[in-house]
Amino acid sequence: MVDPFTSFLSIAGLGISAQTVIALRTIRLAEGGPAAVDEAQRMVAEKVIAALMGEMAAAAALLGGASLDDAAAQAMVPVRRCVEDNVRRLSGGRPY
Repeated sequence: MVDPFTSFLSIAGLGISAQTVIALRTIRLAEGGPAAVDEAQRMVAEKVIAALMGEMAAAAALLGGASLDDAAAQAMVPVRRCVEDNVRRLSGGRPY
């Protein structure tokens, strides 16, 4: 059984990181120029890739006999990795 408090903290942390990415991307997009165009294209492609990777991870977990809770947790792994990578990249590796 999944601990609801641990799940809440995990999702809340992901939400904070996602808001950080949104703020940093907004700054980059507002600056304009080629970097803004690249960032806009990157963010769309990343979302599609993360969603597909999450679906594949959940399907693999379910096919392996995992519970729905475990499959959902596995589906979030590529999403979380993408968000964390973006925080590092957009912040220049500085902690936020």
